[in-house]
Amino acid sequence: MTATVLKTNIKKQINSVQNETILRSIYAMLKEVLHDTDEEESLLINEQKIELNKTLAEHKSGKLKYYTVEQAKSIIYKK
Repeated sequence: MTATVLKTNIKKQINSVQNETILRSIYAMLKEVLHDTDEEESLLINEQKIELNKTLAEHKSGKLKYYTVEQAKSIIYKK
């Protein structure tokens, strides 16, 4: 999927969201990822920012393992 297609799909999804909490979460995540921080508007406490940055670093280094929904369901149902 190209960046243009992703942007279009993301815009469509965001436009359909009615829950303000979800929109605020998306906004905070984008601001953090883009390093556009405005401390007054941040929804995250410092410990959450530290954890998010740690997780992002693990993601970038390839240390995190991801599963499809089907794989996750299979793992859950086996336990």
